[in-house]
Amino acid sequence: MQRRKLLSAAGTLFAAPALFAAPAVEPEAKAASDAAGRTPQDPDDVLIIGAGGAGLAAAVSALESGARRVTILERGAFVGGHTVISAGTVTIATGGETPVEDLARDIIEAGGRPELARTLAENAGAAVQWLGSMGVAWEPRLFRAVGSGMSARRNLSTGSQRGGWDMIQALSERARTLGAKTLFETRACRLLLENGRVGGVAARTASGDEVLRYARAVVLATGGFSGNHELRSRFAPRLDSSYGTTADTFGLTPDLARGDGILMGEAAGAQLVDMDAVECIPYAGGRVLDYAGAEVWINAEGDRFVNEEATFDVIAAAMQEQTGGFMWTITDAKSQKGANFGSKLSAGLVREARSLTALAHDIGISIERLSFTMNSYNRMVALGKDPRFGRTTFLQTIDTPPFYYGIERLCVHITMGGLLIDADARVLDRMNAPVPGLFAAGETTGGVHGRKRLGGNALTDAFVFGRIAGAGAARLALGRCPPRTHQPALHPHREPRTRVTLPSALSTFLSLPRVSARPLRKRPSPLSPSRFKTTRPRSRGGPNPVSCPFFRVNTTSHGHLPRAVFFFLSNP
Repeated sequence: MQRRKLLSAAGTLFAAPALFAAPAVEPEAKAASDAAGRTPQDPDDVLIIGAGGAGLAAAVSALESGARRVTILERGAFVGGHTVISAGTVTIATGGETPVEDLARDIIEAGGRPELARTLAENAGAAVQWLGSMGVAWEPRLFRAVGSGMSARRNLSTGSQRGGWDMIQALSERARTLGAKTLFETRACRLLLENGRVGGVAARTASGDEVLRYARAVVLATGGFSGNHELRSRFAPRLDSSYGTTADTFGLTPDLARGDGILMGEAAGAQLVDMDAVECIPYAGGRVLDYAGAEVWINAEGDRFVNEEATFDVIAAAMQEQTGGFMWTITDAKSQKGANFGSKLSAGLVREARSLTALAHDIGISIERLSFTMNSYNRMVALGKDPRFGRTTFLQTIDTPPFYYGIERLCVHITMGGLLIDADARVLDRMNAPVPGLFAAGETTGGVHGRKRLGGNALTDAFVFGRIAGAGAARLALGRCPPRTHQPALHPHREPRTRVTLPSALSTFLSLPRVSARPLRKRPSPLSPSRFKTTRPRSRGGPNPVSCPFFRVNTTSHGHLPRAVFFFLSNP
């Protein structure tokens, strides 16, 4: 099969997300009158901008923390953001084999700010358990995700083809049950300020009307700017429009991560960090494994060119040096395929070959060259050593037909820069002081990952800081406590450095605290019903079997959801 046919077949598959363009939370909340339903005298408690993983987590957390009026404004026609198209891989640190300190150190070494890295590591397990309480089921094994860069196996997956969708549905159902209202096709344009304090947003509806929505606290969770070519050219000019995104790989579905929250925050005086840190990953179709150690990657000449378990920044740099900027991924019948394997095979993104000879003919490489590469790889597996690239994980040889293979190209996956936040998810200004009334979470923020996102940390970031932002916004809205400057919003659970047995680790994990209130003192609500001014942003256009101290939660049925064909790629 010619390479162009593989890419052509991919188009059919990536059109599928459009089938999900239907509201999943409060579908009746559409009218402009609803969008303008709050006044300075009667504001929302918490107003959340964005209905992706971080935004929905913030909504649920705010309601669970006592907020009564929580509204979500969503630019698109459906919930989900980037989370909904993920495979659902997260990171945990629960003691035992994965101590909190080690996870925090991995993030800090990748460039994450120490305060934020420790907050993520300390709260990751509790956030994952929180999702489990809503019906998200987790596989009981830890693994190391492709490109993870982790020093140990710390990744968890739902094992479902729709892992990201399952998470979004669980959160959206919980938010609706608790009373959240979601307004779709309502794009927030600028923040409303009173004496430097954020008190709501100006938004534009699908009909073009501008409405003002007032709130005691605002959470920005609009995602990054991967879908905004103008911002990409400003901060990462090397990534021109020829690069697709993992949310819109072939230009068939819109990537709504346009940087709206980042631009609104910047216009209100927020500090931007790491804006040139943009991660590209191989995503165009050939990968069928969610873990490292059972596939080989070769270039157009049929040679290995990179350590397949390297971090994505290393992989991306190596791919860009290859002829055509692409690679072939090859595995065999023995490997444990990812949940999306069937979908990729049906769409033609992944092909099957009954022999190496057939595979070589299909990809246009001589059988002599391909046989040499595969035999060399299998000898390295036997020796457990990769003298050329330093690979250390060899789970199996690749020698049992049928073989499975596909082409991969680089796409923009995540923008790691954004609004600088503190451990309480409060947005900081250029003097490192909190912007009153403003919180942020997920890809809208910067500083969590530094310049190199570790595999599984993007979703973990969204859920941990979304949860913290929602709880903090609720406390502020209800006047329960003054802002804190150093402690995370969720109680950390610091694990000892000593290694413990798995039964002990399981006991430790199950004892992780849920969100708990600290002793709080009341103060009057800081929002005044006086006149607001607005700020306008400048126009810029299957894992290796390793015991995991976790458990499976029986998932609830979501049979009422539309069962459209939807494709989830292998990396969150």
